[in-house]
Amino acid sequence: MNHQKYKDRETLEIKNIEERYKIEENFLNMLSSGDYSKAMSAYNALCSMKLDGRNMDSYQDAKYLAIVLGTLCRKTLQHRNKVHPYYLNSVSKEMAMDINNTETTDDIRNVSKKFIKKYCLLAKNHSLHQYSEVVHKSISYIEIHYADELSLSILASNLHVTKNYLSAVFKKQLGKTVTEFIHEVRMDKAIFLLNSTKLPINDISIVCGYEDSNYFCRVFKSRYKISPRQYRNNLFNK
Repeated sequence: MNHQKYKDRETLEIKNIEERYKIEENFLNMLSSGDYSKAMSAYNALCSMKLDGRNMDSYQDAKYLAIVLGTLCRKTLQHRNKVHPYYLNSVSKEMAMDINNTETTDDIRNVSKKFIKKYCLLAKNHSLHQYSEVVHKSISYIEIHYADELSLSILASNLHVTKNYLSAVFKKQLGKTVTEFIHEVRMDKAIFLLNSTKLPINDISIVCGYEDSNYFCRVFKSRYKISPRQYRNNLFNK
């Protein structure tokens, strides 16, 4: 190979690497915004690019790409979107297990698509980058500890700030009080359990952080205009 051919090959390789990194960055931007359709377009463009032949095996190359993308997705949402590691770890572990259970390149692609969608949903539903540190820590704490005893006092104590300060910044940034948000998170969980399990109402009350099932029912009815039992009955009557 003469000098010019070597130089041309090196130039082409550099351009390919630059293009791949550009597509990766576009993919991560779309993922961070929660735009699944555009994230998939970038992912498909990435898949169409030939890797550097590190394995000379299409399945191994696809597996390598899936593992790299999974890591990039997790770290992007952690640092850009401030998604709590609890949610990221859950999706990341599931993705790793699914990748290990693949046998073909198509299997790998299907797993990747499935988890790109899950990461986009995390970006949409659990991004906290728009809030101040104390507020996003508050939200994360409530979402993870919703089943425990929770109050403004407990939250302020855990975050080492005063109740008045936390109450003020939380209300200003979310447009609702800490107590209202606690109920909102717990009610969302209650709806999920009513839809997906046969747990008795009393058990759902406890799982959602309400020791008093009567109080749980009052909060539920105040929010949804029907009782938990009526809600469940309506599901079965559809």
